[in-house]
Amino acid sequence: MDDARNIVMKIKELEGVSASSLANYEKVFNDFDRYFGDKTDVQTLTFDHARDFMYWQLNDKVQFANHKYLNANSKKKGVSKGTANTYLNHAKSIFNILVEEKIVEENIFSNLNRIKDKQKQVDTLTIQEVQQILKSLNKELYSEFREFVIIHCLLDSFGRINEVLSLKKQDVDFIAQTVTFTNTKNGKIRMVPITKKTVKLIEEMIKENEDFNSEYIFLTNHGKPLRPDTFRKHFRVITERLNIGKRIHPHLFRHTASMLFLAQPGASMRALQSILGHSELSTTSIYAHMLDDTVKEQHAMFSPLHLIEEKRKTTTRRKLKIK
Repeated sequence: MDDARNIVMKIKELEGVSASSLANYEKVFNDFDRYFGDKTDVQTLTFDHARDFMYWQLNDKVQFANHKYLNANSKKKGVSKGTANTYLNHAKSIFNILVEEKIVEENIFSNLNRIKDKQKQVDTLTIQEVQQILKSLNKELYSEFREFVIIHCLLDSFGRINEVLSLKKQDVDFIAQTVTFTNTKNGKIRMVPITKKTVKLIEEMIKENEDFNSEYIFLTNHGKPLRPDTFRKHFRVITERLNIGKRIHPHLFRHTASMLFLAQPGASMRALQSILGHSELSTTSIYAHMLDDTVKEQHAMFSPLHLIEEKRKTTTRRKLKIK
C-alpha cells in the first residue's frame, strides 16, 4: 500500500492536479491504511474488499479518530453519502492508475455504483443577513477590510474560497473587469466577470498591501498569502458576534450568490453553470429549487386567474348596478 501511494501521488502531481485534490488523494490512502493496513499487498484485494471498505466509510469509520479533545463516545461514526461518493471517485481513480501501471490486474472499485442520496436544498443567506455581516466589519482595521473585500469577491465572482484567496494581481483584468481563477477544483482555468465596485475594492486591497511587494492580493498581517483555514478561523470570530443563527462559512456566499442570481427574472441555469465552473448541468441543478421559488413567486403575482377573477368581479358589479 505504501508503494502504491508513492506511485499514485507522484503521477497525480505530474498531472498537475491542484493541491486540494492531492490532499484528497492522501486522505483516501490514509483510510486505506486504516482499513487494510499500510503493509497490505494491493494485488490481494478484491471487489469484496472494496465493497466492505465503502460500507466501513458509511457506517463504521470513526471521524476525528485522533482528536485529543473528543472522547470515544462523542466521535461520530460514518461519513455522509456525499463524502463517501467523493472517496469512491478517488478510489476508482487510484486503482485506474494501478491498473495502467500493471501493479494490479483490475480496478476493484470500478463496479461499485455511486450511493444514491436525496437531493438537499442548500443553505443560503438572506440579503439582510449579508448586509448585516458587511455592516459589522470595521473597515478601519486591515483584517476586517480584507474580509470585506473577500466577501465582495466571493459574492461577485461566485468563487470558492481557495480560488479567491489564490488570486494574484496578474489574474485581475481591471479594464475588462474580470478575474481568472487558476487554482480551481477541476484544474480548469475559469474567467468570470466582476462589477466595477469589486474591481475598485481589489485595487484598494492591492494598495493596502503594496509594502509587502507580494504577487498575491489577499495577505495576512505579516504579508504572507492568506490561507483558507486562516480566513475561516478569523471569519468565525467575526460572525459569532452577530447571532445570525446559521453556520456561516465561505462556501455559503457561493450558494447565496447563485440563489440571488436565479431569483432575478430571465436568469439562466446554463449561464450559472458557466460562472460556477460546473462541467455538468446536473451539478448546478442543486440550485433548481431556488429557480422554482422564483417561478412560484412570479406565478403568485401574475397568474392568469387574477385577470379572470378581476374580470368576473367587474362584470358582477356592473350587473348589480343595472339591477
